[in-house]
Amino acid sequence: MKRKIIHLALYSILPITTFFIGIKLQPNQNSQALNESKKLEADKSSPKSEISHLTNKASQDESKLSKATTDQTNPLSLEPLDKPSLDSSEIKSIGQSMVSELNPLKRREIFNSLLEGMTLENAQEIREQIKKLNQYSSEFRDFHFIWGSMAGAEAVINGTKTSERDLDITMTGWVSSKPDEAIAWFDKIDTLNDKRLSKNVLKRSVVDGLSNIDPNRAADFVSILAQSGDKDANKLIKNVGYKVTQIMDLEKAGAWADGLTNKNLRKSAMESIVPKFAYSDPVSASKWAESLQSDMASTAINKVGEIWSNKDPAASVKWLESLPESKGTNSGIENALSNWARRDPKSASDHLVGMPDSMQKDRAIKGFASRVAYEDPQSALVWANTIQDEKIREGALRDAGRAYYKRDKTGALQWLETSGLPPKTINEILPKK
Repeated sequence: MKRKIIHLALYSILPITTFFIGIKLQPNQNSQALNESKKLEADKSSPKSEISHLTNKASQDESKLSKATTDQTNPLSLEPLDKPSLDSSEIKSIGQSMVSELNPLKRREIFNSLLEGMTLENAQEIREQIKKLNQYSSEFRDFHFIWGSMAGAEAVINGTKTSERDLDITMTGWVSSKPDEAIAWFDKIDTLNDKRLSKNVLKRSVVDGLSNIDPNRAADFVSILAQSGDKDANKLIKNVGYKVTQIMDLEKAGAWADGLTNKNLRKSAMESIVPKFAYSDPVSASKWAESLQSDMASTAINKVGEIWSNKDPAASVKWLESLPESKGTNSGIENALSNWARRDPKSASDHLVGMPDSMQKDRAIKGFASRVAYEDPQSALVWANTIQDEKIREGALRDAGRAYYKRDKTGALQWLETSGLPPKTINEILPKK
């Protein structure tokens, strides 16, 4: 079989190959690549409706880069790519060198030489060398991603027979390369009568593969799972959200999440995109969150407040208190006070003393007490008893009581006798027999 050039290898190992490409290509080619990169960066601000266009543009640029590299030389070895495939002795020799090489860059270069000579016929032999590497290494995963993109079902089915964790990434590679073919095969897994294959196992790989090429299509796939009652749908949409944050800014990513029709998926997607931006620029993220007009405003405010409080709890609480009281601000301030108590319990308690009585203060005390309970459950119980709202107070006492029981069983049982808590709450504090 005529050797197939593996253009996807360039995609999966781009961080390393880019360096060598820059060394070899002529100045005018460098300029052209720079211009293409700027165009792609500009496209990252495209609205939700242009996600498919963006991903198609990325694929076109990738193809151009692959073609330019192929026309020149292999970016790592700087030798022509059009050499014959590797035979068994060459694969074994190169594999031994790769496994024994301790320098990660040199090992990657040797690994790339295996990919250059890889065909459908010798892929299994190459895998025999690859499996000697750590199964969590980038080389191990990249090989199976590429093999999946080349061999499709053959490579995926092979993954069901191995002891290593290669099945998921192999399926992801196939979906990323040939989504229609891969999904058609996935849809008929139940008819293959193969107990080693499971839609439940491979669905995440399908979502990851689709996310690599079209987040909208990935979201549609997850929506179908949600409609069928799949309990993992909310987790899977978060995977799509993470990919979206890599190609869009907060405003566009937020619009993408807010545009999902399923409310639960919309909430999970929003929760997945906010952390990255809130951590890097909490001030900008807070302004964006409070400007939202949809039902996702509370989710965004809560998440921004929580992430911000990991870096600067006082600033996070100040912002949350400046907003109208809502479900989002109350949840956010509960999380913020918990984080503040972890960093500086004295400052956090001083702030609580100065807060006026309100639902927001009750939630703040609950968050504070939930954290303090780990170190000083008796103090947490004292704080929890100051909460005005009965339901919130019982929840705080339950959490502190559990921590108390773990640290001092005898003392906790004595406290429960006089706590006045309803039997249901007491049963929730005591460990199940």
